[in-house]
Amino acid sequence: MSNNSDAPLDAPLGVASKSAAAGLKKNQPPLPEKPIDTRTRDQIKLDVVKNRQDLSDTLDAIEFKLNIPKQARFALHRVSAKFEELRQENPAVLVAGAAAAAAVVGGAVWLTIRAVRR
Repeated sequence: MSNNSDAPLDAPLGVASKSAAAGLKKNQPPLPEKPIDTRTRDQIKLDVVKNRQDLSDTLDAIEFKLNIPKQARFALHRVSAKFEELRQENPAVLVAGAAAAAAVVGGAVWLTIRAVRR
């Protein structure tokens, strides 16, 4: 059995791994220098306020996406606003759409009754 490590056989456990880690550390590229922050104290405070507002907006957006009842109310409001806009701009289209919906419902009821009677 051959042992290719540099550590002597009677060395305590961990010496080989420490020397291997030291060798790996030597081969690492140098760490980049930290950029110097040239902002003033007031600029930093403004950045903090802006970041807090961005975080608040993000959390509000997440809360809105996950709140199903709130989304349903919002969708209902949008649909009712569209109907109101359509009613104001072109009521004939709204009446034609209601007549078409009534015809579809009536046809479905008629087909159901006809299928039940057979």
